[in-house]
Amino acid sequence: MAETLDVKTALRTVLVQKQEAVRDFQTYATRISDPDVSKLFKHFAEAEAIHATQIKDKLDQLQ
Repeated sequence: MAETLDVKTALRTVLVQKQEAVRDFQTYATRISDPDVSKLFKHFAEAEAIHATQIKDKLDQLQ
């Protein structure tokens, strides 16, 4: 039988992953010389930031 995962633990874990993804995509966006790829990475960073905010909001509600 699978173990139950604590909701707060799961959210905290995913929040860290999303924050790292934002950082990585922003770094790539500034270091890539191809403007189209740079723009794509900026878009990914923004999307991940939205996800991170949503996760943080849910964690705050559970506190």
